[in-house]
Amino acid sequence: MTIEILWRTPGEMAQFEQRSLELLVEEVSAEFVPPLTTRSSTTQAALKDPSGSESSSYFDEMLTQHSLLLIECDQLQGFLSFRASHRDARLPQIGTCIYVSTISIRPAARGRGLAHLLYQKLLELPGSLPAWILLRTWSTNTHHLHLLDTLGFKLLLTVPDDRDPGIDTVYLGRKR
Repeated sequence: MTIEILWRTPGEMAQFEQRSLELLVEEVSAEFVPPLTTRSSTTQAALKDPSGSESSSYFDEMLTQHSLLLIECDQLQGFLSFRASHRDARLPQIGTCIYVSTISIRPAARGRGLAHLLYQKLLELPGSLPAWILLRTWSTNTHHLHLLDTLGFKLLLTVPDDRDPGIDTVYLGRKR
């Protein structure tokens, strides 16, 4: 089976790609801590007891970012969205970086290394993008944390109990 990863810059995504992405975000939303559909922003600072915003807020902001779309058999199987020029106040020493806001693989397509392919594509993007890649996830997201470790991401910051009691926010990063 042929796998293709398409890089879409803000405003470049076709309408059918946007709809496929929106459906996938809705499908996986509840797997995130907190769920994506309760968040108001891809960089929302307060993650505990989210605002309960409309599900479109998070998705609408994703559309203003770059996206890597993983297509297999003409169907969207996964995506990675990122800000190409981000500064994080919690990690000023990094400076301007690529910030991965969201990555997910369709549940039926998991366990085949597709998230790894998305990160590999991100690492190979043109050199005009910032050298550092930064992301945050939650401390109990063990499969994702293991993948990030194998890709050379290092723990940069832990915010204890940031998402719920016993669920920390962890920031990881690496140079491309």
